[in-house]
Amino acid sequence: MDSEKQLVLFISPAFFGYEISIKDAIEENGFEVDYFDERTSNKSFLKAMFRANKALLTGLINKYYKQILRKIKNKKYDFFLLIKGEVVPEWFVVKFKMLNPGARLVYYTYDSVKNNNSNSSAILKYFNQCYSFDFDDVKKNSALKLKHLFYTREFIPDLVPDSKREYSISFVGTLHSNRYITIKSLFQNFEKTFTFYFMPAKWWFLLQKMSKRAHIKIKRSEVSFDKLSRHQVADIFKSSKSVLDIQRFGQTGLTMRTFEVLAAGAILITTNPYIKSTNLYDADKIIVLENTDLSSGIAEIKYKIDKADFAAKALDENFGQYFINNWVKEFFA
Repeated sequence: MDSEKQLVLFISPAFFGYEISIKDAIEENGFEVDYFDERTSNKSFLKAMFRANKALLTGLINKYYKQILRKIKNKKYDFFLLIKGEVVPEWFVVKFKMLNPGARLVYYTYDSVKNNNSNSSAILKYFNQCYSFDFDDVKKNSALKLKHLFYTREFIPDLVPDSKREYSISFVGTLHSNRYITIKSLFQNFEKTFTFYFMPAKWWFLLQKMSKRAHIKIKRSEVSFDKLSRHQVADIFKSSKSVLDIQRFGQTGLTMRTFEVLAAGAILITTNPYIKSTNLYDADKIIVLENTDLSSGIAEIKYKIDKADFAAKALDENFGQYFINNWVKEFFA
């Protein structure tokens, strides 16, 4: 370890590789980082159990965090950055503070309180600063400060003459709720479209088909159980004139897709009206569909696609604060 660098303990669940990008961004800002996955396993069944009934896995969790403690107990940390916090035991946070009395503890969640289990809220009292991406949660809990998500380097277009954007409208995301029916209805009004529906496991797909009316007609060939790489997603967005983003029910925070689409230079079509209250909002680049019948926005989408200038250009200086290398700085200020 470089003795000149401050040391950060970083614990986060694995989420599409963004945890590694955050670690890299912290290191590029001059810190030394020890990263551990918050979960003992990322198998789909165990991930569901961690959220639904963490108590059933207490023994497994405690064993895992005792192993982490043995690895870090002889180090002196300046910061502890925890993301989400659904699994980390309260005793571990208390022990960390005892071993590192001068450390600053920072908490962040990219999910709403409704979608996190109770552990996430129970441990907030131990942290010096707590952030959430969710507008409503920040309003309800004075301990939370609003902090939007970010974009990574892959989504920044090369400053070269504009490559052809072959898709009028695209969607890349996990298949849940009524997304399939909604997207089918909207996309049939456009000539060249791209859709990628992800499901975490085959058993989950079959369960959804049996239990959800909205999923009965979905064909196996329309769903992927393998994630696209971030480079693949970025290439799709850079090849799209517009990208649809539908936030999860009950969430008010701006999704990661929000920042990735805007960074890639495509028009963002979002169902989240909260974006209008931010410094991101630009009526030429963002279409907000507040009506549950998304087809009502077809004319607006086509009009803005036709008049948009898709030539690659430098990102706005204010938008640069959401680039991941800049985004992490607030945690360690």
